[in-house]
Amino acid sequence: MLALLAGCAAPRVQIGLVPVSPGQLHERLLVDDAAFDGIAPALRQSIRYFHRLPESATFTYEDLVYTAREMEASTALFLKIVEETAGAARDTAIREKFLFFESRNERGAGFFTGYFEPVLPGSLVSTGRFRAPLYAVPADLVTLDLAPYADIGLVPAELRAKSLRGRLQGRKLVPYDDRDRISFGNALAGRAEPIAWVADEVELFFLQIQGSGLISLEDGSLLRVNYADQNGHPYRPIGKLLRDRIPADQMSLQALKAYLREHPEQVREVLDYNPSYTFFRRVEEGPLGNIQVPLTPGRSLAMDARLAPKGGVAWIETTLPAAATPGAPSPVPVRRFAVVQDTGGAITGHGRVDIFWGTGDSAEKIAGPFKQEGRVFFLVARKEFLPPFR
Repeated sequence: MLALLAGCAAPRVQIGLVPVSPGQLHERLLVDDAAFDGIAPALRQSIRYFHRLPESATFTYEDLVYTAREMEASTALFLKIVEETAGAARDTAIREKFLFFESRNERGAGFFTGYFEPVLPGSLVSTGRFRAPLYAVPADLVTLDLAPYADIGLVPAELRAKSLRGRLQGRKLVPYDDRDRISFGNALAGRAEPIAWVADEVELFFLQIQGSGLISLEDGSLLRVNYADQNGHPYRPIGKLLRDRIPADQMSLQALKAYLREHPEQVREVLDYNPSYTFFRRVEEGPLGNIQVPLTPGRSLAMDARLAPKGGVAWIETTLPAAATPGAPSPVPVRRFAVVQDTGGAITGHGRVDIFWGTGDSAEKIAGPFKQEGRVFFLVARKEFLPPFR
């Protein structure tokens, strides 16, 4: 009986970064649904990132370690294949010269959301119409890197890649002000510089969720702002608070916005559920991901920076949400090569992917309802196809 039960047990799901064998790779159809449009500029931005890293920077794919120069060469090789081959020759070259690793969550797959760059009306000064400030990083925000303390055993090794944020109170580091104190208690008046002002805390909140945006000023000019830092409090998605108020099949960015507009008396309660607060900076190009290069619509991914290779090439398989493709007879596939160029407070764990869809209303229509299952794979060149480095 025990043997029978053991034989009927469900196979154990392998979580994490899992090598893909040649046989398993042969089963995958690597046909890019966007016909490789836009991937070359995205690859060049990653090459730019790798090129400015010191040789000591390394990237790990399971038990394989690649230096920054090897990652630069690997990405350049992929770009060369994309630009100089096509059809079956391109497919063969990718399969022959690159190793594949799947990033799997606890269900043995991936989960996808989308984000975009909003365009909001705003002002460089506070007015009756524009009342919510976009703050630059406050001068009294202190960041404590935990890596040195892990090296000498004062904090657990698993906290090596983390940091603490707070402010000094006498000789003590105390937690920084949370969203409620900043947004509704005016705690940063005189302590932080407003870069610009938008209509209200709801507009500001969703700009912070996206991490970057364009402020359309009253003279017609545009001001681009980008994530600079945050207050050290954990990110908590307000969708969890509202799951009993908004049906699960209707939950989206648009639904959250609509709910807050329809229930202004609940705005403070709902926004305070997420104590994390983002500070911005002005930038000339962008939007910028966490590797400080401009993102490419439909090709740039945000993933967990602790687990995913920054700047690395990926292959994704998912579908567009029905809300973004009204009238489509069946799910519209998204199967394409992409590049990991960003991260986010809600983007944690293996298999967790946020796709950047671009700027403005058209991108919001795709990103807002995007909550899709799928698969995500990382690619890196086999070392025998890379030039020797000394």
